[in-house]
Amino acid sequence: MRHKVKWWCSLSLVQHRTTVVFILFSLFPTLLGVYTQEHDINMPHQEVEFWARKIGNHIFHLSNAFALYNDIKDNFHSRDATLQENDGLQLVKEMASDVTNMMKFKVDAVNRIMNVAEEASLDKYKQDEAVDYFNAKRLNPSPDIPQEAIDDKNYRNLSLLSNSHFDGIPINESVSSVHVPTNVYAKAPDVINAIRWSGRLDRTFKSNYELDPTLSWQYFGSSTGFLRQYPASEWVMDEKDPDLYDARLRSWYIQAASSPKDMVILLDVSGSMTGLRKEIAIHVVLNILETLNENDFVNIFNFSTETTELVSCFNDSLVQANMENIGEFKKALKTIETKEIANFSKALIKAFELLQRSNSKYNKSGQGSQCNQAIMVVTDGAPDNYEKIFSTYNWPHFQVRVFTYLIGREEKKKRDLSWMACANKGYFVQVTTLAEVREQVLRYIPVMARPMVMYQEDHHHIWTGVYADIAHERHGHIVDPKQIEWLWEVREGKRQRDRTENYQKLQKLVKDSSSLTNIHALQDKWQVENFLRYGEFGLSSRSIARIKAAKMRKMRGRRGAPGLKEGYRLMTSVAVPVFDRKKTSNITERVLVNESVWVLRKRETKTANLLGVAGTDVPIREIEKLVPPYKLGVNGYSFMVNSNGYVIYHPDLRPVHRESNAEFQDILKPNYNSVDFAEVELTDYENEARANDSELLEMAGWRDYYSKLRKELVEQNPAERMMNVKIHLDDMKRVVQRTQKYFAQKISGTPFSLGIAMPDGYGKYKVHGQIELTREIQDRRAGDVMDHFSTGNWSLHPDWVYCEYKYDQHQEDQSPEALIKEFLSRAQKPNWKWRSTRTRPPPDPIMNQAQHKRWKPSMGSDERKDNYYCDKDLVQSLLFDARATNVYSREVKIEDKIKDKNPVAIYIMLLSMGSQNFGITTAFVATRSGLTRWIDNPSESSSSNGNSKERHFMKVHNRAIDEVWYKRAVDYYKEDQDAYVYSVPFDAATRDPDEVLVTATRAIFVEENEYRMAPAAVVGVTIKHRKFVDFFKNETYKCPSYPSRDSSCKKAKTCESTSLNCYLLDDNGFIIASENEDDTGKFFGTLEGTIMESLVQSEVYKKIQVFDYQAVCLDTQEKNSMASILTTPIQTLKWFANWMMGNVFWVLVKTQLYTLWDPNEAWAYAQGQWDPNAAPTDEVTYSKGPINHQSTFGEYQEMFPDEAVITEESSGEGSGKYPEEDGSGREGSGEEEIALYEGILEYEVQDYLDGIPTEDTKRTESPDVVGDFPPLEKLKKKGYPIQLAYINKTHPRPCDKTVYLYKLQSKKLKQDGLYKPVKGKLSNCHTNGCGRPFSVQKVISTNLILVAVNSLCPCESRKVDIEPVEVEHNETTSCNRLLMQHYRKRPQSCVNYHPDEHEIKLCGGAGSLGPSSVALLTLLLAHIYNSMMQS
Repeated sequence: MRHKVKWWCSLSLVQHRTTVVFILFSLFPTLLGVYTQEHDINMPHQEVEFWARKIGNHIFHLSNAFALYNDIKDNFHSRDATLQENDGLQLVKEMASDVTNMMKFKVDAVNRIMNVAEEASLDKYKQDEAVDYFNAKRLNPSPDIPQEAIDDKNYRNLSLLSNSHFDGIPINESVSSVHVPTNVYAKAPDVINAIRWSGRLDRTFKSNYELDPTLSWQYFGSSTGFLRQYPASEWVMDEKDPDLYDARLRSWYIQAASSPKDMVILLDVSGSMTGLRKEIAIHVVLNILETLNENDFVNIFNFSTETTELVSCFNDSLVQANMENIGEFKKALKTIETKEIANFSKALIKAFELLQRSNSKYNKSGQGSQCNQAIMVVTDGAPDNYEKIFSTYNWPHFQVRVFTYLIGREEKKKRDLSWMACANKGYFVQVTTLAEVREQVLRYIPVMARPMVMYQEDHHHIWTGVYADIAHERHGHIVDPKQIEWLWEVREGKRQRDRTENYQKLQKLVKDSSSLTNIHALQDKWQVENFLRYGEFGLSSRSIARIKAAKMRKMRGRRGAPGLKEGYRLMTSVAVPVFDRKKTSNITERVLVNESVWVLRKRETKTANLLGVAGTDVPIREIEKLVPPYKLGVNGYSFMVNSNGYVIYHPDLRPVHRESNAEFQDILKPNYNSVDFAEVELTDYENEARANDSELLEMAGWRDYYSKLRKELVEQNPAERMMNVKIHLDDMKRVVQRTQKYFAQKISGTPFSLGIAMPDGYGKYKVHGQIELTREIQDRRAGDVMDHFSTGNWSLHPDWVYCEYKYDQHQEDQSPEALIKEFLSRAQKPNWKWRSTRTRPPPDPIMNQAQHKRWKPSMGSDERKDNYYCDKDLVQSLLFDARATNVYSREVKIEDKIKDKNPVAIYIMLLSMGSQNFGITTAFVATRSGLTRWIDNPSESSSSNGNSKERHFMKVHNRAIDEVWYKRAVDYYKEDQDAYVYSVPFDAATRDPDEVLVTATRAIFVEENEYRMAPAAVVGVTIKHRKFVDFFKNETYKCPSYPSRDSSCKKAKTCESTSLNCYLLDDNGFIIASENEDDTGKFFGTLEGTIMESLVQSEVYKKIQVFDYQAVCLDTQEKNSMASILTTPIQTLKWFANWMMGNVFWVLVKTQLYTLWDPNEAWAYAQGQWDPNAAPTDEVTYSKGPINHQSTFGEYQEMFPDEAVITEESSGEGSGKYPEEDGSGREGSGEEEIALYEGILEYEVQDYLDGIPTEDTKRTESPDVVGDFPPLEKLKKKGYPIQLAYINKTHPRPCDKTVYLYKLQSKKLKQDGLYKPVKGKLSNCHTNGCGRPFSVQKVISTNLILVAVNSLCPCESRKVDIEPVEVEHNETTSCNRLLMQHYRKRPQSCVNYHPDEHEIKLCGGAGSLGPSSVALLTLLLAHIYNSMMQS
């Protein structure tokens, strides 16, 4: 019985447990539903809607009141501002006409220089006659130079005055100065003679400048190597660097010296081409490539047994000689290998057949020059002259010239190669040393120019593509764009030196750590790495981010084209060849009398010599002055394209680096001057990289032979098109989709087309409102015209020309405000004239003296000084705008502010003014005429601006319609006419929180109806961000006062709750305000990536893909660092010896002087390491990967086998790593902002903004070990490994990048005309089945949305970034990208034949070293001396 009872009890227990489990399983879905439903209930959708409305109302009325929006808008309407229709075609015609007139003046100027130069060259001088000239490198010696050196080097004193027209460079307008390259012997007879007769050009230079005050530098580049430039200026170079500038390698010289050419280079890579011969051959090819320009086409073939393309992508084709393709050739030249036997027959046949196809009449693509053709043979000898091949492919028409370069000293190998050149209208040279490579290569250019010289009368002028020169008072005006790689290497050297110095400090600290407050930092890998980078211990992630952001802000300039740092200036040049009018010359040649005796003999022979090239620069800013932006209106712009489709200027042309960190911000990109029009106009149809099939161009495979707008620009046809485009703003962080109208017109006499683009819609019209100045002055009731500027502070657009003096640029640089005051004062005097005609056609050559005098009346010095220009339309529009905006009184009464306001506005304003809690610091307005005026709020500005290190916001952002906040306000007007557009700096989290400002702007339109409207101005306010956030918190921490709220509202339904995160986001997804001030300016996706993706799926935001075809990617180099650590006397002596020999051999390598005594020894050094102070070099080696500092630590710890080693495998999560940060200010599992020993270059500010914590994060240490390094006792013995001193050297490479940007879709948030909350939820985003609901509400009258996110569910959120990433191309698409040759128009001028050229028998001989070697030796000694003095 007891057993039964037991059994029954057991059975009952089992049944009971089973029943409980069954009930629980039955209720689980219900419980889960209750859990989910509760979270849905706790989401305060109604509260979010209430907060958004209240915030929007408050800041709208307050901003309106302080900015006096209604007053300014009423003034524009009441002052009779009207609308005029923009006739784009007529506008571009007028602008093109002005530019054409200016360009004609430049052409006439160089033609006059050319004529005088040709006449002067005929003058006869005595050989012993002294030559008087100003050497640009020997002007105004410094007091430190001894008198003996001054006398020996012929220094001369010359008065130089700073001139604003020449970018503040000190100049002398009375004379020119002469620059002689280092590799040219200045006392050689031909050089001295050319310097002597070219002195006559000074009078022509001065006359040109008086005739055309817009002329920039004028110059004559001699074929002997020197450059005469006007006005005279000092040629200042860094004392550590030799002067390697040679005018004959500049694009203006090369293009003018010969017609375009198709060239095939045959490089012998047979087994005999080893050692020094191989190196000389490579240098010959490199120097040939430097003589090519964008109108030339080229390919290089390696030949031994077989003939193959040097670059496999360029298979069986000629490619344009732009900088990117030349870079591919240079990179491939480093990989050539020599082997087998040379087969000349295959190589020559391959070259001839390729040139024949390129020159075919069926080639209508524009590819290939179809003008001069040349084969360049670089070899150490040929077994035959291959007469049969030449007779088959080249005779009797001789369409292809053959130039041969014999590498080596063997005289016996000259005959066949010399015959090849002489029999095919070419030239033969023998190159025996690296020192003579450049001079020998340049000999082919005069040969190509012979037909032009023989025709004499055909002086075709050429226009170069865009290029950047440095405008700096120390460096003069000339910088070779080919020095880009060198400048990059110099900056890398500086990074290496800085890290090395920090490494040395670190080694000293580990020996004596008494000065450290935290000695354990010496054992912390993260702290050690930060010290090596920044030179300080104890830096937090926030501190590091601030250091980087400060460098970025310091380096980013504001003037010039977007992306162009102040100091560079974009320009084009016009040039014309100068011919020797003598048809014969006396030459001296060596004649072999017998087998061992050579004699020198003189004889007269027929020649066709090129004397040089005359030219002048045309700064792009001078062109832009003739295309004033105010005529195009906000978001309108102009651009210029050449016959290759390359951009001369464009608002999206970004010639300098912005992708890399601050040290590299001002370095030009590798292919900055060959940016195609299709790469800056991003149409709204692109779904993949370079797949543009819109109105811009119609693609046929990879070639757009049937393009539309681009083809019309290239063909210089009048054009009118409409396109949907994507415009990116703020360093490619914001995007606007817009329909634009394009109009284009040719610039006569040039290969350029001028285009303008204007937005469809508001761009169709412009506001017309002017004050007639003469009537205003005559009207006594009107008062002084300057009274319109009486209230508030004001400034003018710094880059616009209102009025300017034409000639007197030596006066102090006046601001636009000072100039307009001066001219308005002059306008009130009798006999005032506007003189508003910017350009007029140059004088007709057939004018008689009387007609020419009327065209250009003579002026005295006083008249010349007062000669000015004023833009009548712009100045009178400025006066109208000044009157309409003259509302910012310094003492504004409260009664005036609340006048005619509705009760809500009055209540909000009085509440805010009473508590002074909203933080408005400045109210401002900017207008269509470039006027910006503002007034500061005394209650705020007095407390904030007094001790502020930042410049006043309005003094920095004073470019009116060109400011991003102006453009965005105008674009957003279509979305919401009542809205203010809010923004904060992207790097706000790295700044002092008290200096961060919120900018709010709203556009004022003059409207006739909903279709006829145009923007007149933009008003705005700046608000202290900290107070803006306080207001945001104050409102979102409150419960709405309506009956339906429950008692738990305060705890669960406000942003004060720990379960709710609230954000204000702008229309591009950036955080304007949140509960954590460190989120400010960040992209929302970096914190809440999954929520951001949900907002895209909910159509709150639209995801827009943007491509960047001007991007630069950084490859790491393989070369080791030059870092060295001075820890012992032996190391000190070793370093000194290396330094001494390095300076010696560096000059030898750059000048090739070392080949004078032992070429083979010299080659051995050429394979050595690079010196941080080195000048430009073609040697760049790429590595397989960056330096691995982590592996360095592993190797280092092998030195201490007894110590515990922290590795990823042995330590816990987080051990030995940086603290993980999720970017929200809380420790988490997000991506690390500063990864341990990552690649040294960060690409944008946002990279390090995404992970700034609210407080210093602390590392999680393994309990088994202390720190990351061994005990200090052993560190003091061994020190840190030398590898820690090395950087990862990088090298820039052109590439394509892409990024997804975001745009708010306000219309999707509306229901029945009202903004309603969007309710969403991330379901099942965690293993426990919970989710994250969120609520989104549009903030009325703003571009903001309020986002509230439930944070209880620990969902994993991935990061959604907006950093551009490289478009990965496979081998096929990578080749297609290089071969994608857009339609182009060949230059009209082609002179490649003269029937009498066969009479010229000069076709080359052996190269030899002359007096220039002495100059190079002098350079070597001087460089060593200077380096020793500096050390």
